[in-house]
Amino acid sequence: MRNSTRVIFLLLLSTLITTGCWDRRELNDLAIVLGWGMDLNKDGTYLSSAQIVVPAKLGNSGGGGKGSASAGEGFYIESATGKTATDTSQNMQTKLSRKIFASHRRVIVIGEDLARSGIGKIMDEFSRNPEVRMRTDLFVVRGSTAQEFLSIPYQLESIPALAPLKIQERISGRASSTFKQFLVEANAEGSNPTLPTVQIVRTSEKGDTEQVSSKTLRVRGRAIFNNKLQMIGFISPADVRNRYWIRGELKENTLTVYVPEGKGTISFVGRKYKSKIKPILQGDQIKFTIRLSGKGVIRENNTNLDLKNPSHLKAVERALNKEIPKKVLQTITHVQKDYEADIFGLGEVFHRKYPGKWKEMKANWQKEFSRADVVVIADLNVDQVGLTGPSLHLMESEIKE
Repeated sequence: MRNSTRVIFLLLLSTLITTGCWDRRELNDLAIVLGWGMDLNKDGTYLSSAQIVVPAKLGNSGGGGKGSASAGEGFYIESATGKTATDTSQNMQTKLSRKIFASHRRVIVIGEDLARSGIGKIMDEFSRNPEVRMRTDLFVVRGSTAQEFLSIPYQLESIPALAPLKIQERISGRASSTFKQFLVEANAEGSNPTLPTVQIVRTSEKGDTEQVSSKTLRVRGRAIFNNKLQMIGFISPADVRNRYWIRGELKENTLTVYVPEGKGTISFVGRKYKSKIKPILQGDQIKFTIRLSGKGVIRENNTNLDLKNPSHLKAVERALNKEIPKKVLQTITHVQKDYEADIFGLGEVFHRKYPGKWKEMKANWQKEFSRADVVVIADLNVDQVGLTGPSLHLMESEIKE
């Protein structure tokens, strides 16, 4: 009897251990979404577009078109209209034989018309929906719609939605601009959030008999939003890199400046970029001193200077430390005058040092930011010049030793 009881207990235990996933979903029943787009229709409704993976064709090249996935295409585009973001998803599901699976969504792109109108309402759905990952990256499509952007193939990636992520990482060293980061910036007092922008561009290629035109995508600067989450303007890629540097977020960057002593230019590839911001309150006038630093190597020398000479190396550093503050200050002044938007995090620094004064100024911080005096100081050091001192294309008589 004791043995029988033991056998029954083991059988019951085995049923608990071997219980399958009751809520599992087969891969063949899922429409896996990697890219999602949101647009605003003229009647005020929303248009959602999904870039859905076609797993069987991911190994092949080619693009995808709306509502189709012909041979060789690794993705499929489907769209739907609705009164809200959730409504569009539900309406899209009626067109698909598989369950929309958004948990692997990597990119959300927003059309320019919707961005200018305001994205607060769609942000609510994204923040409540447990299937939306906080690490999902957001982009604004400059001059076009999200639907059109998602339908354009990109030759180097089977899934075009992943291309902006990788381009963003290569050009700035910053891997992502996530939904979480956007929410943090949007909810920080005195701070204006930004999102990277992508653009559809036409490329021309001459064939045997005629000119062939096609479309591709590019990453182009960032979009600035106000406190109502309405887009109010753009900054250029150069301004974006300066913004990263000011905020202490820059990882990689190449600086090219003219060196008067050498009558030519040098290209400096920096690393260990840092920023230190010091706010000063003098009466009612706010002043910021921004000290930017970094170390790096000379990647190209088009001057007549032999950089093995320490005095010539100092001339290069002087040129860098004179020119770079001018360019960074131009970025700050442009944003102060044209947008009155603190995208650099200066308000947060001021808040930490002057918490009492911040309570008086925070409601009107954008105006205070726009009239603040800013001084930029650079301290860039060259610690490597490559395998040779002078430029190799110069004759020995032309080299300044």
